[in-house]
Amino acid sequence: MGLKSALFQMKDAILNHQIQQSEEEFIQELETNNNLRSGTLPYYYNFLMMKSLKQSDSGMDTAEDSKKINRKWTKNEIEFMFQYISERQEEGALNITEILEEAAQLLDRGYQSVNYKYYSTMKAMNKKQTSEPKSGRITTISKERIPVISTEVIPDLPKELQSTHQESSKNEDLLDLLSGLITNVEKLPGIQLNELLKSLLLLTNMALQNQDAAKKVETMKSEMTSEKEATRERMQKLEQQLIMEKKRNDDLQIEVSKLAKEIMAFNQLGDAAKIQNLKSYNQRLNYIIDSFGVVLQVGS
Repeated sequence: MGLKSALFQMKDAILNHQIQQSEEEFIQELETNNNLRSGTLPYYYNFLMMKSLKQSDSGMDTAEDSKKINRKWTKNEIEFMFQYISERQEEGALNITEILEEAAQLLDRGYQSVNYKYYSTMKAMNKKQTSEPKSGRITTISKERIPVISTEVIPDLPKELQSTHQESSKNEDLLDLLSGLITNVEKLPGIQLNELLKSLLLLTNMALQNQDAAKKVETMKSEMTSEKEATRERMQKLEQQLIMEKKRNDDLQIEVSKLAKEIMAFNQLGDAAKIQNLKSYNQRLNYIIDSFGVVLQVGS
């Protein structure tokens, strides 16, 4: 007898529409039969009743139907889970794995989803507690926040749980989706879950290998582009150097042409004229200055 027995009886009665008396009489009878203090069960009754109504409105007739749908965690579900864990531990239940499995059955969720939600929430709250040492450490839902009658409105989550819910919602959605997928595959005839997962793993490995190969190809292309650019720059420098050398050669050709004309003019002079102009002529021919300022000595 205890909270576990009372809640599973309550859930079965609600789902099967077996409650004949009033809410207060039904709750008091369960509390008495399971040796619970007065006021323990109204919160749970309110939650399970609202949960049953929502399932009916959404067309989910059974708990298995509910598990198959990728449902986001609600604030009320988180409160329920922490409150149930707290009171089960107060009763003396020490195996957290068993308590989480009970919570999963009451919430119509997969065990993996409940387990992940509980530990990720606790981790986030402990991390927040470490960064804010003055605030009180939160391990369970405060009893002052529990409604005592079925008509009372369930309050919002504490800020710590709100931030935790936002941070882990994406991971929870994925975990719920995977949990539902595994549950469905196990029920399909002719499909081996292990073989399916191995095939998926093989495909993802192949995809990663292809991704690495594509990155290597892109790297090679980039390196080839860089080498091509460097080669192009070297060719441009060589072309510029050739242009300069060609200009230098052209200038030298002009100077050589001038020299040839001077020699021809000198040879046409008579002997007396040659002797008379030899000194000045020799000075003109002694050096040829090209356009780059380089002095070429041609005689003494």
